[in-house]
Amino acid sequence: MPVEGNVKGILYAIAATAALVLLLALLRLFFKRLDSRVEASLAHSDWALKIQQLKLLSAEGFKRGLVWSIRSIHTVSVLFVIYLYIPVVLVLFPWTEPLAQPFADYFLDPLSQIWTSIVNYAPSLLHILIIIFCTWLIIKIFRGLFAAFRMRYITLPGFHSEWAEPTYKIIRFLVLALSLVMIFPLLPGADSPAFTGISLFVGAMITLGSTSAMGNITSGIVLIYTRSFKQGDFVRIGDAFGQVVERTLLATRLQTTKNENITIPNTVVLSSQAVNYSDTSDSADLIVHTSIGIGYDVDWRKVHALLLNAANQTAHIEPAPEPFVLQKSLDNFSVSYEINAHTRRPDLLPGIYSELNRNILDEFGQAEIEILSPTYTSVRDGNPLVVPKTGA
Repeated sequence: MPVEGNVKGILYAIAATAALVLLLALLRLFFKRLDSRVEASLAHSDWALKIQQLKLLSAEGFKRGLVWSIRSIHTVSVLFVIYLYIPVVLVLFPWTEPLAQPFADYFLDPLSQIWTSIVNYAPSLLHILIIIFCTWLIIKIFRGLFAAFRMRYITLPGFHSEWAEPTYKIIRFLVLALSLVMIFPLLPGADSPAFTGISLFVGAMITLGSTSAMGNITSGIVLIYTRSFKQGDFVRIGDAFGQVVERTLLATRLQTTKNENITIPNTVVLSSQAVNYSDTSDSADLIVHTSIGIGYDVDWRKVHALLLNAANQTAHIEPAPEPFVLQKSLDNFSVSYEINAHTRRPDLLPGIYSELNRNILDEFGQAEIEILSPTYTSVRDGNPLVVPKTGA
């Protein structure tokens, strides 16, 4: 009887071995044909995965990755089939049968535990998927709503269209943050001491390292909703003058008239005096002005006429409303006059002021009237007037 059982076990083992060899041959044939088909399909392909001009993955790289994946699956399949074959052969013989079950359990027990964990985690995973879907839906609704505010398809009293984009970004951040707070307890191992320790460490690093960043973000939000200036405006912030070319929650970037790019943190912008020279009111005109001091011996009417002539000869000065002159003060040695003129080109302010001052010098030089400002004084001892000679 034992001999007959051994013969039967040997026959079964030979049959199992033949089945193994046949299955390995079929696997080899299948994966070889699959490999050849992938090689042929992508041999002349120019496909590429790009983000704008950045090429992330070429057709050749994709082909190599796909071929490597196919060969890896082939190898794993071969090892799995051999692993199943070994306990089948072991169970056929009485002296090796006790080894069959432990050998099978080495691989099946981890798979069973993984499968049990996946099944137990399924409800939490479903909750996470529902939260992600609701978050995506809410963000999409708000995106459409604030796009309508930005395009002025929908209006609200007191809500300006330029507030739409930053408000949407703030709400999107809050929705995402709330979603992460809801998802965090559902993650695997969220209650473990290691996970909690890492979370506290990361939170402490973010808190300590983002103090100035949070200050800039808060200042950026305040600047947006106070409507101090917008992108494209010409502003003076402290000693910097230029056009606002970029506004973010962290900084404001200006481009000066000399094409210099100046990046100013929003905390500095908020704490400085910001002068907006662009149109932010019902009037589209900006008033350029400059002051000079003229002696008491010169008739103020003549001074007014000369200043008005200088303004009218300056490029980009608007004829209407007309330029006007103010007598600002009666000083110790001179009368302070201020010429005011309207312009619609705040982007050309340095050039306008330069030409206006040049025209003032020419007008008063031709009239032989000395300018006593800002700190010049003249001693009346018979010396000739200090008047610049005009060109031919």
